[in-house]
Amino acid sequence: MASTTFSVEDARKSILEDGFFCVEDPVVGERVLEIAEKGSPLLSEEGLEFCKLNVLDDERIRSILESTFEWCGLGLYRRFGSDSGHIFSFRRGGMQAGLQVLVVHLWSSGSRVVYHSKSHLHSLNSVQAANGLFEIPLANLGRVGSIGTELVFENGGLAILDARLAFEIKQGSPITSVFATEDELKRWAKIILPKSEDLVRKVAEMESKMIGVNVAFIAGGTR
Repeated sequence: MASTTFSVEDARKSILEDGFFCVEDPVVGERVLEIAEKGSPLLSEEGLEFCKLNVLDDERIRSILESTFEWCGLGLYRRFGSDSGHIFSFRRGGMQAGLQVLVVHLWSSGSRVVYHSKSHLHSLNSVQAANGLFEIPLANLGRVGSIGTELVFENGGLAILDARLAFEIKQGSPITSVFATEDELKRWAKIILPKSEDLVRKVAEMESKMIGVNVAFIAGGTR
């Protein structure tokens, strides 16, 4: 069961050792459900405002990002649907790759996920999946002794994980924000937004001295 309390020291320790940290939070669950019911695209003014209020302005998330990285940028912001029976990671690596990317999952009520503890410490065979992630065979996790921990977010909550961690979404569609170091982001495609005064202003409101947004504005719409 996910924790209901928060300590930045405990959270960072859990992420470094186990690969993830979770907090049950019904407010997060309600907000994720609300934006889903509205049908608002995440890459819209309302969707970016959601990210600002529920990710960047969340002291738990911000404190972990700022205490982990000298600077990081939002490089991916989207939903991932449930895909029971398939195990993914956002980044290949193992210990030699180091902690360069953190992933934030915001979960609605009734969501179920399996996080494979300590899998981020091992270089695992994986293949590129259709959803843009890396799919990992369960047998590979068993060989390195990684244990899957199934969490049920009865009322919603959030998780922060090392991008190398293996996970399986059994139920739910988490709103996912991925933050990477400056060197790592140089290899990533930018988030594409239509150029408008409202969106330019919203992105500027999201950015700070220690956290940026890896975005490019395109005149005339997205591509």
